[in-house]
Amino acid sequence: MESVLTTCPFCACGCAVYVQASEGRPVGVAPSENHPVSRGKLCARGWNAHEAPAWGERLTKPLVRRGNKLEPTSWENAIELARASLTPLLEAGKDVGVLGSARATNEENYLAARLARGALQTGNLDSCLRATYQPFMAGIAAIADGRAPAGTLADVEASGCILVLEGDLASNHPQAAHAVIKAIKAGAKLVTVGCARTQLARLAALHLPILPGERAVLVASLIAAATRESAGALEPPLPGLEALRASVAALTAGDQLRQAVTWLRQADRASILVAPEGGPPERVAREGTAIATLAAVTGHLGRPGSALLPLPARGNLRGACEMGVAPDLLPGMAPLDDASAVARVARAWGRAPAPAAGLSAEGMVGRVAGLVVLGEDLSAVLPAGQHALEALAETECLVVLDAFVTPTTRAAHIVLPIASFAESEGTTTNLEGRVQRVRPAALPPGDARPGWQVLAELSAVLGLPRSYRSADDILREIAKVVPAYDGVSERVMDEAWGTFASPLPADREPTLQPIATDRVLFALPAVLALDGVFDWGSDPLVSFSPTLCRDHVSRRKLYPSGLVQMNKADAGGIGVRQGWPVRLISAHGEAVLPVVLRGELEPGVMLVPYAFRELVTGVLGGRSEAPVRAEKVQ
Repeated sequence: MESVLTTCPFCACGCAVYVQASEGRPVGVAPSENHPVSRGKLCARGWNAHEAPAWGERLTKPLVRRGNKLEPTSWENAIELARASLTPLLEAGKDVGVLGSARATNEENYLAARLARGALQTGNLDSCLRATYQPFMAGIAAIADGRAPAGTLADVEASGCILVLEGDLASNHPQAAHAVIKAIKAGAKLVTVGCARTQLARLAALHLPILPGERAVLVASLIAAATRESAGALEPPLPGLEALRASVAALTAGDQLRQAVTWLRQADRASILVAPEGGPPERVAREGTAIATLAAVTGHLGRPGSALLPLPARGNLRGACEMGVAPDLLPGMAPLDDASAVARVARAWGRAPAPAAGLSAEGMVGRVAGLVVLGEDLSAVLPAGQHALEALAETECLVVLDAFVTPTTRAAHIVLPIASFAESEGTTTNLEGRVQRVRPAALPPGDARPGWQVLAELSAVLGLPRSYRSADDILREIAKVVPAYDGVSERVMDEAWGTFASPLPADREPTLQPIATDRVLFALPAVLALDGVFDWGSDPLVSFSPTLCRDHVSRRKLYPSGLVQMNKADAGGIGVRQGWPVRLISAHGEAVLPVVLRGELEPGVMLVPYAFRELVTGVLGGRSEAPVRAEKVQ
């Protein structure tokens, strides 16, 4: 039996795992004992990461649509058909687009950006989860003078105070939760912010309850408490401090908020962890700015040993963003008008990148005539869900690269089978910025090929050829284009537990800005929100795993018409019990769902799992939360 060290494909913590393979087939997984993230421990997802590649419904041959059927064909014919289908659309002036993926490696996402902005000369480039993370990064950079979020899970463990703005850290980012728990055992003060008293919140020294959509308001109130008590404490005073103080002067800060600020400011090392939250990108960016401002006024932004860590919803989301998979950014997350970034890209590609910003992932579906999708099921990830899949019917040429059969591959005109976890080579970037190896332990089944190879072939037939012999060749090109990856070498990664993408110099001081303090006013008795921004049950690595799919399959069988989670007291107030139907009424519409009691929810909060988001689209009115009234169905 062969044992190959690689990186776990699930959450963004980036555990190192050994894939055990027998006769070219993955048969098991074991954690690395010494890796700084895994340290001999894995969550349930990690322990079963081998199952879907081994037993899932795999794509093994290129497929092309003939009439209503997808039929096998040769690679040469599939690639030529993709060229022959996309080129006339470009010549006719029609929009085409490319979607990268947080499931893909850095090298694959970089080549997806090269395919879009280089070969196709379009800014219609995105990944489906980018809007939950990259605007937050941009908000932080606005305060941190362009620097990326910094810190490690080891910093979290050594912190004296930790602020966690969570969905459910223990479920979504288990190793991050483990780091927090280790810090608590060492004496750290934990402050949690959320609309539910999760497992972690029950261990907190202080829990700050909020309604969905009001995190930025609470953070602004923490800033107000910090700036009122900061006279003379910040030496030298940070630029913009007085304007910031004036912008939050009207906000009240009670004893709990002042206590949280006191713990943050007194700690030699403090960490802030922020889980993704749905909402418009503008709000996500404002929240990032507010969080970075709080870190700055408490003295921890950029301080060695203090971590500020946004938590990507999916494994390589940070890497996809840093590879430039975004409608308004170049590789390295540089603005489109950054002359030095444009020059670097042009030298590497032999062609200047498309200069215009393009459509977002949601904007592309149903609007572009041609679409290339890398390793993503749009109906599972995009907020529109099944409606997004239906909108794909308007696409004249849909090319999908994936390892698994999904609803999106079934809708494609051309399907190109690629390697999955345990079969791929390349790198990924975890939530800390740690760039790590992805190594193959088995060969892709049938005629499937490495994703980077297929993307390179597509670019070549579309007029931008380049010979890559391996994923390492692509990594060397990335190092020339993305300054932060300049120190990422194959040797360093092979001799250590990955290596960190180099941040910008740390001797720059933050520049504070006034904080917008608009408060959402909820006129009705309760707030309905989506629970999370991503449904693991729809991910092929979970849905095709016999072990990992059980909970998700069971929930759908128990609640085929969806569910809404309510506080027990709120349910009792309208006279309903577990499983009884309740009517949710908002200014936008209404829906009827069965009730599931969830005792840890704050009063007035009702949550619908992201998997059932389409059932409350009319109630939410296009938002991730809305004021509602709940009634017993007679």
